[in-house]
Amino acid sequence: MPTIHYLTTADAIAAAAAHFATLPRIGIDLEFDDMRHRYGRHLALIQVFDGQEAYLIDPLPLPDMAAGLEPLFAVLRDPAVAKVFHSCKSDILLLDEVFSVNCLNIVDTSVQFTLLAAEDNNISLGRLIQAELGFEVDKGEQKSNWLKRPLTEAQQEYAANDVLFLFELTDRLSARLEELGRADWAAQENLALEAVRYGRDDPRPWSRNAAKYKISSSEMPIFRELYMLRDAVARQLDRPPYHVLSNDRLAELTRQPIETPLQLRTANGLHPELKRPPYAEQLLAIGTTDLEPDAPLAPEHRKFPFRRRLNGSAATRADARETLLNTLKNHLISDHGATMANMVLSNRLIAEIIEQGAEGALRPWQQQLLRDSAEKHGEDYGSIADAF
Repeated sequence: MPTIHYLTTADAIAAAAAHFATLPRIGIDLEFDDMRHRYGRHLALIQVFDGQEAYLIDPLPLPDMAAGLEPLFAVLRDPAVAKVFHSCKSDILLLDEVFSVNCLNIVDTSVQFTLLAAEDNNISLGRLIQAELGFEVDKGEQKSNWLKRPLTEAQQEYAANDVLFLFELTDRLSARLEELGRADWAAQENLALEAVRYGRDDPRPWSRNAAKYKISSSEMPIFRELYMLRDAVARQLDRPPYHVLSNDRLAELTRQPIETPLQLRTANGLHPELKRPPYAEQLLAIGTTDLEPDAPLAPEHRKFPFRRRLNGSAATRADARETLLNTLKNHLISDHGATMANMVLSNRLIAEIIEQGAEGALRPWQQQLLRDSAEKHGEDYGSIADAF
């Protein structure tokens, strides 16, 4: 095991960041808590590999986390230093959400592996290490409480393993992509990751909760109010919402609301805080008040599927586009296999191409693959190239 440096002070982090800024690349990973042990999303650890040694950067002891980490954030923003991740979207979303940091010059080994078009194209880091390097790493700490201190030796070793093999992996995958003529494909996909941003100001967060599928549309106002009450209590307690009320219980209380103090006192599956003022009164009010349905969304938040806006001849044209795209997908399957075909013409991408055209919805490498397959099989690529 290479040397592991455990950094807990702003000065030590600044010194390490000055070193990282001189390198052509670093391996990096983040550990964070996402509504598992506390309310919200909290950065817990940053792991960095410089090619020789690992650095575990602990942000929790810092009096001002953002200020203490700023020298490292400057490296993440620096396009001269490549940042090698595995499956980085969660990490870069957290950096943007919590610190407004936009990471540049990203190399994602998950992206590289996906573009090899293996049958298993959604692979974990542990399985990728096993497949490419031939040994297993211990993943027993995957669900650890990363906000708890001190970190155990096993946690530190697990965290270091998340970055120690990234250079070897990316070099192997890069060589294989180069042999297949797909190195530029990876460059395009990695560049696109720089534009990933955290979606702020969701007007209806309750609509993304899986429990909504267990209720009827007429029950949605009660579900909305229970969801918002649960969130308020969780925020106050600094606990995950499921500690206050599970999703299953949320759906049950939507279908059978609590209407009397006796029902509240005897109800199971509720955090005790829900049985105390002022939340007890709010919970009873939800069950005994005629609630208004959701207000219409503002125009900028409306996301009606494109096809639902069409009728008549426009709908006929859209149907023709969809038919051609499904035909082209079958050609791609015969030419390049199902995995690659789905990367170019997944159901989501087909819907986007119908509206935006292939030139607007696809990366250049995808456009070229689709164009080549269309020409090979005598199909009209031009009819789906431009926006509808």
